[in-house]
Amino acid sequence: MFEISRRDLVLGSTGAALVFGLKGPVSFIGAAHAQRAADSLKFKVGDIEAFSLHEGSVERVLNEGFVKNASLDDVKKALTAGGIGPDKFDNPFTVTAIRTGGKVVLFDTGFGGNGPATVGKLADNMKAAGLDPAAVSTVVISHFHPDHISGLWVKETNAQVFPNAEILMPEVEYKFWTDPALVEKMPEAFRPHVKRIQATFPTWKNIKQYNDGADLAPGVKAIATPGHTIGHMSFLVASGGQQLFIQSDVTGIHQLFVKNPGWFSMFDSDGPKAEATRRAFFDRVIAEKGMITGYHFGFPNVGTLAKDGNGYAFAAVKA
Repeated sequence: MFEISRRDLVLGSTGAALVFGLKGPVSFIGAAHAQRAADSLKFKVGDIEAFSLHEGSVERVLNEGFVKNASLDDVKKALTAGGIGPDKFDNPFTVTAIRTGGKVVLFDTGFGGNGPATVGKLADNMKAAGLDPAAVSTVVISHFHPDHISGLWVKETNAQVFPNAEILMPEVEYKFWTDPALVEKMPEAFRPHVKRIQATFPTWKNIKQYNDGADLAPGVKAIATPGHTIGHMSFLVASGGQQLFIQSDVTGIHQLFVKNPGWFSMFDSDGPKAEATRRAFFDRVIAEKGMITGYHFGFPNVGTLAKDGNGYAFAAVKA
């Protein structure tokens, strides 16, 4: 389905067979950056160039409330079966970008400089993949959780990282988070994030709101996927009869929530709606023989979905 290239993991390697319908042979880019080969992946969707860009990860210690409606023992078993955990695991962040119509489009921004030391790698990995962060023309935001929008702000300031880019935000999400009454409804620890949103976004002139079905860039359409948050969005990238579904946070890590779509993450604002959304979304991806990227799927975060019992299975591309 896709043409794909990856920085050489072993100097001198010339190619390898690809699975999941990807075209070969592999062409490696930037051998000089071989030590960073695990941090970016370049592929094509028809005529559209696409990039998986690792933003970093944070270690999460598993606790009783991480999955709202499953026992701690069942969650540990699922993590072990997925080859991670069981008591702690890395929660990865991987941003998708595309180059379409001669313009660079970024889907979410990661933490940028506003997170722990283990994140904030997006700008470096963009450059290593041949993308200039200063040349980003459009930033498309899926939802307003900190790990998706904090990279919009310069570290410890309210200045914009992408002042010359058009920033597209879901209208439902925007209205929810900019409601002044929301501050007092949020837990104390989350209020600074809400206050920062309300102090900045309404004053930024380069923000444009969008809704379900909107055409966001050449070959890119918005898909409403509520449940994780009230206005959560995913995206369809289509070109030349090929399709890539950018799922954002329809689920968190696939070892838990793709495999068990009925499990509610502690970060899902509406568990039942999140489950209904992910089942419908995943069934569409499979029916339309599309590829999928997940923000928390690890690296590489692009691959295929298949039905697996009452859930689904994600298989990452291999090169």
